[in-house]
Amino acid sequence: MSYRRAMSALRLWPLVLGLVGGCFTEQTGPSGGGGYGGGDGWGTGTGGTGGPISSGCSADADCGTGNVCARDGECLASSAVQIIHVTWTINGQPAGVASCSANPNLDITFVGDRGDGQDQFGFAPVPCMEGKFTVDKMPKRYTTVALEPDCLCKAAASTVFDSTGSATLDLSF
Repeated sequence: MSYRRAMSALRLWPLVLGLVGGCFTEQTGPSGGGGYGGGDGWGTGTGGTGGPISSGCSADADCGTGNVCARDGECLASSAVQIIHVTWTINGQPAGVASCSANPNLDITFVGDRGDGQDQFGFAPVPCMEGKFTVDKMPKRYTTVALEPDCLCKAAASTVFDSTGSATLDLSF
């Protein structure tokens, strides 16, 4: 599937999943400067737009010896996860009260490299003014991140993670 077609499908998933009630959000809220580093909740689906915690692990103890509970709810070897950091600016300006006033909350979606266009999950709402979102146990197969206003009224900005697990976006809304 081409990148352009995958991104088009990415923008349609919030509507589809919202209509069928098939996506879940983080239940515990961002921690420490925007991000997901603990608690029982985890998100799946694009952006995460509501619903209960779905099945899967919720703690490393659920996964057996040598494995960890990744933030998408699957048990993986610790070598298969990494800490990721997503940072953003708005029209070249640091994220803050003024630059985020038009879109105070964002949807963040992580896209995997399985090639089927359906290997994705995310969190919402993400406070725009934080300017950073961190996940401590992200499966390494998630190579792309997309951010868009939670109103889904603007096109998503997306990029790939670098070798250190970092991604930087300049949002144009």
